[in-house]
Amino acid sequence: MPVEFRWDNEEQTVIRFVATGLWNWNDFHKAMRRATFWLDSVSHSVETIIDLRAGVKLPAGALGHVRSLGKRIHPNGTDRAVLIGLEGSVAKPLGGAEGVYRDGVRLLRFVATEDEALAVIAEWHNETP
Repeated sequence: MPVEFRWDNEEQTVIRFVATGLWNWNDFHKAMRRATFWLDSVSHSVETIIDLRAGVKLPAGALGHVRSLGKRIHPNGTDRAVLIGLEGSVAKPLGGAEGVYRDGVRLLRFVATEDEALAVIAEWHNETP
C-alpha cells in the first residue's frame, strides 16, 4: 500500500500515516478511513503525524488536499496534525514560512524532521489538561 498507518507509540496516543513511493490522494484518504477502525479501539485523544518524506513526489492538487488534513476524522481524533516533509512550494502558501496553517477548524504544523514532529506532539500533550 502506498499509504500506511501505524500507532507511533505504545500508549496509542499518536497515529502516523506514511506515504511511500508513488501515491495519490485517493490512497491517502482510504488509509485515513481505514484508520478510524483503530481509533475505535481506544478511549482517549489521538494526535496525527503525516510523513511525506518517502514519497516520490507530491500528487497534484496538494494545496487543496493539505488544507483538508488535520480535520478530526473520528471522535477520538483531534483537529490538528503534524506534517513532515511537505514541499516548500505547498507549505509556503499555507503559512509554511511560519510552519503553521490554522483556520477555524484545524491546525497544521509543518516540520522537516522526525525530532521536530515529536517535539510538536510533546508540546501539544503538555497543553492538554
